[in-house]
Amino acid sequence: MKFLKCAYTALLLTATLFSVGSCEKEESGLSKAVLASASSLTFDGNNATSQIITVYADADWITEVPEWITVSPASGSGVMDVTVSVSDNMRGGALDNPRKAVVVFKGATLASRAEVLINQSGDKYRDVREYTVGELDALSNETVVSVPNVTVMAVSSAGFVVSDGQKNVYVLSSESVSVGDKISIWGSKSSNTQSLTLVEADRIETVSTGGTATYPATTDITDRIDTYNPGTREFVEVSGVLTGSKITVEGATYSASLTDAPASLNLASMNGHLVTVKGYFDGVAAPAVKIIVADLEDHGIQKIIYFSENFEWLAPYAAASSAGRTVETDNLSATAPQISASSTAVNGVTSEDALLEKGYSFLRVTPTSDNASECIYLQENYLKFGKTGYQAGIILPKIENIPDGVSTVMSFDWCPMRQASGTIDPVTLIIIVANGSSEVEFTVTPTSNSYFASGQKLEWITAEVALTGVAITKDTKITIRQTNWKLATANRWFLDNIEICKAN
Repeated sequence: MKFLKCAYTALLLTATLFSVGSCEKEESGLSKAVLASASSLTFDGNNATSQIITVYADADWITEVPEWITVSPASGSGVMDVTVSVSDNMRGGALDNPRKAVVVFKGATLASRAEVLINQSGDKYRDVREYTVGELDALSNETVVSVPNVTVMAVSSAGFVVSDGQKNVYVLSSESVSVGDKISIWGSKSSNTQSLTLVEADRIETVSTGGTATYPATTDITDRIDTYNPGTREFVEVSGVLTGSKITVEGATYSASLTDAPASLNLASMNGHLVTVKGYFDGVAAPAVKIIVADLEDHGIQKIIYFSENFEWLAPYAAASSAGRTVETDNLSATAPQISASSTAVNGVTSEDALLEKGYSFLRVTPTSDNASECIYLQENYLKFGKTGYQAGIILPKIENIPDGVSTVMSFDWCPMRQASGTIDPVTLIIIVANGSSEVEFTVTPTSNSYFASGQKLEWITAEVALTGVAITKDTKITIRQTNWKLATANRWFLDNIEICKAN
């Protein structure tokens, strides 16, 4: 507690110095800086216990208090503990709706205000109104709603889509339901990052089971997936090759990403197959259109995949370190922590540890060293290699499932880095396939030399290389690195979506 008060005193001094130069109108005699030891407090709806917080000020302070909240003392001077109490949240002998308000501890200026949010529990569903699905869009987020007698149309691992026959909405819930069930929902209206309406459900009541879902005609977006963004949960379909939970459309930049695909779909069994998915549009997260699956039709093997890596499993590590997306955003300042940094750790395991556990290994060099310090970085969700004077590469895990005599093709997405001056790092990548002391080198040729023009916007290049004349066994070592090796210059690059498959 002594350390905490010292910290607040330091903040108070900083705020005081800042407020001295303020042009705001002051109230005579009041403090020029006020802080509080808590930003929010939560109370029970009835017989709530009072709570104590500390006010930090360099002079007198006063309060602004809603009528159902009591602060004692309501004014003071300097650093003081105050008691916050609330009246019972009752109406007609029963709990009223939850309520919240702000208590303000203030000094002489608008800058010298400490606001504390007071929340009090209550009956969330008292006087709740019933809504149709179509009425939800117009409501403010956090509006408490009841949505009766809707039909479950699609189920995901995080919830389900329901329809009232006119409109659709995604419901976040851990309740177990089946397609065709008729249910009623109690929850709060919310929105996802694409501003599409959803309901965060607290309670589900089953009205009937064993029914069927009648779907509308689909909108086929296969040929316009790169531009499709209707802003509503349309029922769509798209066809392409399934890899993991992503459907790749030939000739398109965007893919279809299956939102929270349930385990019952058994996507792993269809890896590399041509499929058609039907489902509900769930927004765009470039470069992917998200779809909540209602139906998935398997058209059989499109290609035989022996190795596939899209690094999506690195998402928790990227989130932990706020890793950015340099290529997609064309932002040279996007956050890119070192893969070995503790900031990337999840449950004590760094992103490098996780990659090593999956069988990857790495190369790091400088002009004078074969074992340089860290120069490989984490992005969301892919990798960045090298920095000025440092080069780096990656060695793939062992691949054990390629039959003897099979010819293979390797593909991946990559992008060179742009310097602040606009110059593109002159990266040329190679693939080295090593069997014992025998090594075969394949050069990766960019799709267009114009990509490397000064000032070019960063974008992914898809490389595809036939690994002609080499055998790949469980002992084969496959390396991806640049030819610019052990140089003092900048030769930086990004890597994603590695795949090795049977050649046609």
